[in-house]
This record gives sequence, C-alpha cells and structure tokens, in this order.
Amino acid sequence: MAINGKIGGFDIGVERASTGAHGPVIRTDAIDAGTDTYPVGLIMADGGAGKAVPYAAATAEAVGTGDATAATFTATLALAPAQPGALAVTDGVETFADDGHGRLTGDAGGSGWIDYKSGSLSVTFAAAPAEDAAITAAYGRKIAGVLDEAVDASHATSVNLIVHGTVKSALLKANIAGDAPSGSLLRTLRELGVYPV
Repeated sequence: MAINGKIGGFDIGVERASTGAHGPVIRTDAIDAGTDTYPVGLIMADGGAGKAVPYAAATAEAVGTGDATAATFTATLALAPAQPGALAVTDGVETFADDGHGRLTGDAGGSGWIDYKSGSLSVTFAAAPAEDAAITAAYGRKIAGVLDEAVDASHATSVNLIVHGTVKSALLKANIAGDAPSGSLLRTLRELGVYPV
C-alpha cells in the first residue's frame, strides 16, 4: 500500500526575482555601505575592487573634440569596468563597434582598442574628425547579475546576485528609480545566461 502526502511547507513572504524554472546560480558580492534601498530585480554591475554597484550606462560620454588634424583619441571611461561588446564610439561621421574582445572597428575603416577592466581606450579614425566635432562613447558598466531580493544598503555589506538562470522579467529594474531595462540590456542579460521570463 502506497501513501502519498505532503508533510508541510511555509512561505516567509520574501519576494524573489528567481523563478525556479531554471534553477538560479546565485553568487554573493560585497557592496559599499550606503543609504539606498536596492529593490528586488535590480540589475547590478561590477564596481571594481570586488564590489557590486547598481548598473549604470553612458549614452554620450566625452572622449575628445576634433580639431580637423588629429585622428587618434585616447580616454578612460568613467564607468569602468565596461561591458564587453557594448561600446560604441563616434564623431558623428564614423562609428566604432566593440567586438567583445577589446577590438574596436570603425565603419569607415578606423580601428582601436579598449581595456574593459580599466576603461582605457584608443580610437584612430579613418579621417580626422572635423573642427569641434564631439567624440563620444556609449556603453554600460559590466553587469554582475540581478539582485535576488531587496537590500537596505545602510545595513547590508553583501548582496545575493542571480548570475545564471531565469528571472521574473516583471521585476527587472535598470536602476534604483525602477526604470524597466532596455531591449539591448535584456539581450546582454540573455547573453550572460540570465534569462528574463
């Protein structure tokens, strides 16, 4: 005679970003003490020195200014370490794409490189950018994972991050303000093995 039954269960009422559909891989990262409350589902980034910080992106960070003579420009990105494969540099005429391995290729024949960890980069345009042309970079900080539960940074020294597996897309947040992640940010998460469902 077989007896089937459930011995019990309980719910502690903590909202989680993980879905259980594809068991999450969770890593604990240190954070700096602060005054913010990090909401569940917040995308976190590598802030350097082994600490996680809320994800941030730059849409037009200054890299240099054209003078109609110089073709090579070097800079250090403010939000390093940078996410591999997500950097674009432009003078409004030629745009450089990042291949994810540190090489930058201009659509007019220029070339360059980036050190993702330090944020140092160099680009050489096929033709010198025009006088006063703004040379800008668009990129995001290197993603560390998705926050599995809300955290009060004034009391916590570490966070649990989902670094692989499924997450509830309705809970994903690109920043502390709670903005929904862009399509490109969602694609980057999927490429890293974090699957919004």
